[in-house]
Amino acid sequence: MFRISFVTLLLFMVTLSASPVSTSHAARAFLFSHAGLTGQASLCAQGEQVVWSCETVKERKLASICSSKNLDAERGYVQYRFGRVGRVELEFPSKRAGSRSAFTYSRYTRPLVTYLKLEFLNNGVAYTISDDSNEEEKPARRYAAITVKNSDGEARETTLRCRMPVTGSLMKLEGVVERKDY
Repeated sequence: MFRISFVTLLLFMVTLSASPVSTSHAARAFLFSHAGLTGQASLCAQGEQVVWSCETVKERKLASICSSKNLDAERGYVQYRFGRVGRVELEFPSKRAGSRSAFTYSRYTRPLVTYLKLEFLNNGVAYTISDDSNEEEKPARRYAAITVKNSDGEARETTLRCRMPVTGSLMKLEGVVERKDY
């Protein structure tokens, strides 16, 4: 069972009272995220599956792919969330119904090499979540990032690298969301 110290609980209560975010959302995010409880952080709530999650290098924000526990090709939802525990800045799609069709998945594999991508478009902004592993290289390397490409005429692109280790695997979405070949 998890042990939460009195100081941690006290800090949580102070944070709730000072936070502009609704108490129920902040409490749900704190209690049900994996942050501080298992050592792995995500923005997924209790009752949800953490498909994939990482903490960004510079901003130290979380990017999480969350889904219903009953996710398969016929039922369930998938959502991308970005922000901090208790302060989600982006949740896509906002509605869970039909959310599987908002994403495309691609995978390239050969022995010792796997490249995975999950892509979606939100208000003209293209998002690509990449999780690449290459054990052919010595030492073996794993690289994960979120790339955001704005198509406002200037086609600006920003890449947010993930700290290692990453939680979960985008492979959980194979056969669940539309597959696009590399």
